[in-house]
Amino acid sequence: MDYIYSICFLIFALIIAAFILYEKNSFDRHLRQFIEFNNNITVLTDRTRIIAMNQTGLNLLGFKELDTLLQKTPYLGKLFKEVPTDDHRFVVSINWVTKLEKYQNIKVTMQLQNRTQTFSMQVNQIHPNRYLVTFYNISKVIAEKESITQDAEKDELTHIYNRKKFNTMLAFAIRDATVYGTPFSIILLDIDHFKTINDTYGHDVGDKVLIELSALLKNVLRGDDLLARWGGEEFVILSASTTLDHAQELAQRIRKEIAHFPFSHITRLTCSFGVSEFANGDTKESLLKKADKALYFAKTKGRNRVCTTNS
Repeated sequence: MDYIYSICFLIFALIIAAFILYEKNSFDRHLRQFIEFNNNITVLTDRTRIIAMNQTGLNLLGFKELDTLLQKTPYLGKLFKEVPTDDHRFVVSINWVTKLEKYQNIKVTMQLQNRTQTFSMQVNQIHPNRYLVTFYNISKVIAEKESITQDAEKDELTHIYNRKKFNTMLAFAIRDATVYGTPFSIILLDIDHFKTINDTYGHDVGDKVLIELSALLKNVLRGDDLLARWGGEEFVILSASTTLDHAQELAQRIRKEIAHFPFSHITRLTCSFGVSEFANGDTKESLLKKADKALYFAKTKGRNRVCTTNS
């Protein structure tokens, strides 16, 4: 009799297991049908592996079938790169979906058709062992925000950085110099007798001179030097990894380039330069004050010259 009970129990257990398997497969089948209606990249995953992806996602990733994708990788986290926020990362293991809060959005990038696209990734747990991951393409929004940010950082006339952007970058440079001991210098330059140019040729010509001078300065400077319009006819340069002596040499080279450059609407242009190097304890204000002091010396000594100071 016990033998018969054992056989019956085993049959019952097999029926239950078959029912659970049927329900699970039916659940996954319905989910596969559901995600096909989503125009965004949509993935069904368990705690570690990709179970299904809609055709939209497969096509964008360059795969015709899911099996082809799974041959490359069964793990969703291998298909994108997370964009860390405040140095915090969420996708750090193959079971990262289990560690996310409900409806938490993460910014990621993917390589789609040889282009880097940015997505907002949302993960929703829809079953004890099933997660729905949806990627919303926000590349256009990001590009528009970056464009707006860049416009806000640029001088409207010359299209080089403005004073606000320079102050931000100067703060970063001071922080790095304080922590790592890397030198840098400031070059402040002012157009000589700019008022005379405006009075003689008009403000339109004065604006064109500022535009041409900005282009000339960008061509002369190194790639890691930062140029900004400080205001009016004044420009400022943050010369990275540069000591006072080397910054003075750079300023002299720029001065000569300007003095010999054939400007379109005036016969000749000269500038005066003040140079200072960051020293421990300097603030933005004290460093710029030193450069301004050196510039004042250059003006009083006859203009079209470079002066330095570190006090």
